[in-house]
Amino acid sequence: MIQPRSLQQRTLFFILVPIFLLLVSMSVAGYIFVRTVLLNQWGETAIAKLQRTAHHLDMRMRKPKELLLLLHNREGADISPEVFSFILQEIKELDGIVGVNIEWSDNVPGNESYGIRNQPMMGEMHFSKLDQLTVSSPRYSSQENNRIISLESELKSKNDQTVGRVEVVISFDSLINEIIKAPWWKSNKAYLIDDFGNVLAGTSLVESERNSTPQAFGSTDALQRDTLRTMGKNEFGTVFGPGSPPGEISGFYRLTEAPWTMVVIAPGEKILQPVIKFKLFYILSLTIGIVAILLIIRGTTSNITERIRNLSAAADNLAHGHFGPPLPVASRDEVGELTKSFNKMIHQLQQRLLLKEAMNVAREVQQNLLPHDIVSIKGIVAHGLILYCDETGGDYFDILRFPGNEQKVGVVVGDVVGHGIGAALLMTTVRALLRGRVVQPGNLGEIMGDVNSLLCQDTLKSGNFVTLFYLEVDRGRKTVSWVRAGHDPAIVYCPENGDFSELKGKGIALGVDETCKYEYNEKPVGKAVQLILIGSDGGWEVENQAGEQFGRERMKRILADNCTLQPEKILQAIVQEIAVFRGANPQNDDITLALIKIG
Repeated sequence: MIQPRSLQQRTLFFILVPIFLLLVSMSVAGYIFVRTVLLNQWGETAIAKLQRTAHHLDMRMRKPKELLLLLHNREGADISPEVFSFILQEIKELDGIVGVNIEWSDNVPGNESYGIRNQPMMGEMHFSKLDQLTVSSPRYSSQENNRIISLESELKSKNDQTVGRVEVVISFDSLINEIIKAPWWKSNKAYLIDDFGNVLAGTSLVESERNSTPQAFGSTDALQRDTLRTMGKNEFGTVFGPGSPPGEISGFYRLTEAPWTMVVIAPGEKILQPVIKFKLFYILSLTIGIVAILLIIRGTTSNITERIRNLSAAADNLAHGHFGPPLPVASRDEVGELTKSFNKMIHQLQQRLLLKEAMNVAREVQQNLLPHDIVSIKGIVAHGLILYCDETGGDYFDILRFPGNEQKVGVVVGDVVGHGIGAALLMTTVRALLRGRVVQPGNLGEIMGDVNSLLCQDTLKSGNFVTLFYLEVDRGRKTVSWVRAGHDPAIVYCPENGDFSELKGKGIALGVDETCKYEYNEKPVGKAVQLILIGSDGGWEVENQAGEQFGRERMKRILADNCTLQPEKILQAIVQEIAVFRGANPQNDDITLALIKIG
């Protein structure tokens, strides 16, 4: 099976070659049809000519026959001598009649009166009818110095006894003289043949052959033999010789008044001369037409192929990061529409790349705003991480240090509604507001209320909001204080006794109600080691392929199993477990985790 590797090869094998074969096949079929029609027309024309010629000969032969048939008395009485003499005289006066001979039986005396040999006395003729007339083959007569034929019949008495014989002698050359002068007889091979296949007259006979023994028709030529066999079955018809087109074609027609058949043989080239001329013109015009059609198709397909090749090259350059100028749209067809779509795609891709670059810058800026070092002071170790599902996100964590108080650390985890640049911008706003307010006097409830009041000025129209959990550990006062603004409670684990607890509190998300008051919570810190985990809902709401969520209980188990490790290692263990649990499922939300180890 042909497997073209290019569009040009496909065009050649599946368009140009089939069209070429179709046109050639139609041309050959048309030529054969026209040739057959012309051959049939020649056959009909040749038979019509032979029929007219045979009719002329039949009419010449019929006149003496009709006069002789007047001697046939159906009532059985003897023919009157006057009538007999009159009919014979009328026959003698016909054109081409050489003579009329009467021969009587031996018991009938005769004389030579009126040029009729062996004619009896008028009163001694006793016959009442003629037997069937027969036509003799042409023979040379030295007396007449030409060939003659005879119409012969026996004279019968009323007792059906032969009493004599009548013979009408006709000049054969005079009979066929008008025929051999016809143009069609001279321009073709023509013959007059008897029932025995003897050539009585023909264009190929010379004068010496005409006076000798008749030549046999079909003795050497295959077409003549086929024609002779067909003549034995049909009264008229045509016979085609071998070859395509045939070398020779014959037509024949049988006379009615004589046992002869007219035959004409013409060369195929002569008959098909119009076809040959038409063939040359047809082949020339067909070749020019096919070449023109194929060139037009090739030009069109080459143009399409070139445009597709340009599209392919531009797509390859695009795949390697090279943006070229827009491709020219040269048509309104599918390739033109594809080119338009490709140019539009390039423009949109450029915009997306610019946006991606901007997102990368925003991501870099956002990443720079996050703490990267582990905060470790006497009795406090804090660390956090964020896994964004997009280039930028709305999750936020921060670890705050307080100048002048080295025993105090603040940890913030926030979750801005939505994703992308909008959420990242809102996150940086919250970060700036919180950092600017936390160094001012007031407890955590007051600080959060002031941040909320300022944030609402930006979010009331947009409807955006932020959940946030803020925790402060003060080793000097030996307390843990926190405020919860609509965020999930923090998880507290005490490895000494294996107990879990949560840091809860009242408060709605920031940016919803500027008059909202937030609850300040505080509790003492003992000497026992404590792990406090603050996270966004993206951590425990991760789903596997079965639709099951990771959950806070799995988070607690991992925290308990790895409690002896440093916060950085514990968070890495949690992230690995989440990745294994999620499997091939995509991450649909940002994951933020912050862990504080006290003690």
